[in-house]
Amino acid sequence: MNSVFSDRPLFYHHMEWVLMHPRFGFLMMGLIALSFSHNRLLATALFIFFSFELGLRFAIMLNKRRTNPYRSSLNQKIDALFLVLDLIGIASLLITIFNIPLDAENIAAARLLRAVYLLRTLRMFRYIDLQSAMYSPTYGMLISLIILMSFFAEDTMMWIIIIFFSVELAIRFLIMRNIKFETKRDKVSEWFYWTVDLVATIVMIPAFAFIPYGGALRMLRLIRLLRPWMVILRNLKDVMREGQFMQEINLIVLLLGVLSIGGGVIGHFTMADFDYDQNGHLNPEDKGMLAPIWFAFRLFTDPGNVIYYPDNTEIAFISVLAVILGVFIFAFFIGIGASIVSGLMAKLRNERLNITNHMVMLGWSAVSPFILSQLKIISERSFSKLKLVILHNSEHMPEELIEHTWVSYRWGNLEEVASLQRVNLAHARQAIISIPEGHSSAENLALATFSLIAIRKVNPDIYLNYATPGMAHPHLNSHQHMLQIGWDTQSFYNKPTVVHSQADVRANMFRNILIYRDFDQVMERLMIPERTEESSLQISEWGGRLDHVDGAIHLFLPDNSASMETTTLAARLLVRGATLLALVDEAGQAHPLYKLNQLKLPLNIPSMLGIAINANALNAEAYYTVKRLNHLPLPEQVLDTSSIRPASHGKTLNLLITGWIGSLPLLLQRLLSEFEQIKVTLIDDLSPDEREEQLSYLRRRFDETPGANGRISAEIIHWDFSDMNFLRPYVLGADRILLSRPLHLATAAYASIATVLSHLVTIVREQNGSPDIFPVMENREQARLLQQELERFDFPMEIHVTVPDEFYGTYLAHTSFHMYASENEGSYELQRVLRHIIDDMMGDVGDSDEMNLLALEVKQELPEDAEALFATLLNQGYVWIGYRLQESFIWSDPVQDAIRKIFPREEDFSCLRQFQIILNPFGNPVSRHSWTQYRQEVVELIVIGQSSPD
Repeated sequence: MNSVFSDRPLFYHHMEWVLMHPRFGFLMMGLIALSFSHNRLLATALFIFFSFELGLRFAIMLNKRRTNPYRSSLNQKIDALFLVLDLIGIASLLITIFNIPLDAENIAAARLLRAVYLLRTLRMFRYIDLQSAMYSPTYGMLISLIILMSFFAEDTMMWIIIIFFSVELAIRFLIMRNIKFETKRDKVSEWFYWTVDLVATIVMIPAFAFIPYGGALRMLRLIRLLRPWMVILRNLKDVMREGQFMQEINLIVLLLGVLSIGGGVIGHFTMADFDYDQNGHLNPEDKGMLAPIWFAFRLFTDPGNVIYYPDNTEIAFISVLAVILGVFIFAFFIGIGASIVSGLMAKLRNERLNITNHMVMLGWSAVSPFILSQLKIISERSFSKLKLVILHNSEHMPEELIEHTWVSYRWGNLEEVASLQRVNLAHARQAIISIPEGHSSAENLALATFSLIAIRKVNPDIYLNYATPGMAHPHLNSHQHMLQIGWDTQSFYNKPTVVHSQADVRANMFRNILIYRDFDQVMERLMIPERTEESSLQISEWGGRLDHVDGAIHLFLPDNSASMETTTLAARLLVRGATLLALVDEAGQAHPLYKLNQLKLPLNIPSMLGIAINANALNAEAYYTVKRLNHLPLPEQVLDTSSIRPASHGKTLNLLITGWIGSLPLLLQRLLSEFEQIKVTLIDDLSPDEREEQLSYLRRRFDETPGANGRISAEIIHWDFSDMNFLRPYVLGADRILLSRPLHLATAAYASIATVLSHLVTIVREQNGSPDIFPVMENREQARLLQQELERFDFPMEIHVTVPDEFYGTYLAHTSFHMYASENEGSYELQRVLRHIIDDMMGDVGDSDEMNLLALEVKQELPEDAEALFATLLNQGYVWIGYRLQESFIWSDPVQDAIRKIFPREEDFSCLRQFQIILNPFGNPVSRHSWTQYRQEVVELIVIGQSSPD
């Protein structure tokens, strides 16, 4: 049985998963603690284990260097630094293994050797987000504590501190070299602090103890401690000013003063023989004025009362009255103090973040929770510690953020420079701008445009990704972009700015699932698969060329040392775990494999597109196949594919919709490319005036497409969602049925949809119909509950539960993360090509519609030879990327199961439909079995092709 260990890309993937897991970090810290014991046998075992782990890290580092952006990233430099430190730390184990004596404590060399022995403890820094930690107030306090300890530390402890600061200086040097500072002042300030720390570290070394004022130079480090205190004092001053507490405080202080002095004066003249200083006897101080005043002050301010037992009734009365008044006065103090502290903490929670190279989300909308969950998944899949900061206009954090502890939250005005600086936008790599729902098109445009101006003011070069509820088309014929700025004559605003229209994506999704019902699930898997070992769309560097060799089209290696015919190459790659889809030219145009014969050759190929576990796997497998397997031709075998045909849907669509579907005009216009005639019946609880208004709106929108009004007939009918027999005549003859939220239903829309579905299934069965039914849910939890219920029963019609906001969130998160991960222009251009290819697959790039997601129905068992089947389908104009099984596929691989249990990271599929879908079937050991063992269960082949390949 093929396992994880025999699949090199999957092996690297899982090993990186394990080595980057927090549990492995705790394990390593435990082993490091054990290594300080002077047991030679244990030290030998740990030396072997640490050496093996170091070798794995080095191999993973070399593997990641094949593709951008790792080669030029800060992560590579920090990884290289820790590899060197790890090597020295592991070598120090030889001291124990060979029992090297370290008795000469006064010899400098022996001390240095003992210090090197401690370097292995620095491994724990590998599991910490150093960039963020080093600029946090908590870290500043820790540094201050270590500096204070250094003044009395000796011998080994001193060397530990020296090594700590040396490594910290090296890491800060790498980080600051890669930071784009907001102002020149910030840059000078940070390098000044670094220089001070460097000098302070040097004078700590015993060899430089002769330097005068070394202790004072070390104290200079404490300057960094002033920064967090300055933040606290500044915010305290703001709270005092904003709360206008000074008048209340002055009034209470004056009142206390009047009562104390007044009480003291009255006591002085009415009870001259009282022991005011409470020392047990009368003395000259009791006859003065100060002692009675001080006694009165203590009566008001001491809740325990200074009188142990009153001498007379007057003292008892005055004491009780003073305590009551005092408690009342200080209740004011406590209330004001609590308000000040509460305001201060709120200010500190909203203080500027000391964070770099992060992602920012500006605003909050209904799709934001889906974006967050998908960003978390793709971040874990790529082993990157994504740092996300959200800036919203509400002080109260959205409830959906509570479970996302990895996200930082700030509030403020999204168009104010001061608020944008609060999330350190100047040091961010990428920003998502969520335009809220419920606004007009004009308001959406205004919000997006002004936020663009504010953002570019703070960070001119940041990558921006806008999520707008409406359309994203330009608003002037002379404009090429929705957010083009007319006064820009210097290309200042000509920076990466992507605008994603929710209406557009929603219409595209519905259009595609009405043609191929699994479109949304397959596309989500291709963008961000939930399971860690699953494959997805990848774009990888190549650098070779495409040319004719003996009448066939060959792809050459970057060094021209070997080449391979493209069909043979793609077929070989399939069974090696990578599905090659297209080759990309220097202009960024992707050419699918089935259209290569239309190209003018030779052609340089800087990158390639495929489906694999990661970009390195695509690159490495393609290189290996061309280099090592070019002498092995594809077996000449003509397969009979007469039983494999595109799914037919006819030329007429009868669409029934219950509830309200957003972007309906756009959806119907795009369905015209697949159907000659469309009849749509919309059933909702609309008033007569609303129905007439919506019909007029639909007809106006249809006029935008020539001939649309003649090909689309629309009818809107009132229904209160209770009389289920009302549906019977409309269900009869329907091809597709969309069940969505009623327009005027404010709550429990999912319950209404499930109720309609439960009656609809009965009506369809009684009428012997077979429409595809699409319940449209608001979140995946609702959808999964409905799927689990439907899976218990057998019925003839197809019910496909879909969550449009989840699809849009995946689409937006995919683009956002790859913009964030692009650390240079070349890497960004690669991801830009990938984004346009995804748009092409969704049918959203105008005239260029070369790559569509299609399904081929399978009527008999498929041949065993997957390479021959791939080549046959490619010659027919399809790139085979996966299939759907009749039943859910669940297979257990011992290695993968063990890794998941010991080092858990990913969730399983949240949509039950995904268990039937297999993409890139040879991409991991588990999915391979779906082909070798369950080939007879395949009912659909999933392919990339043109809508009319013939």
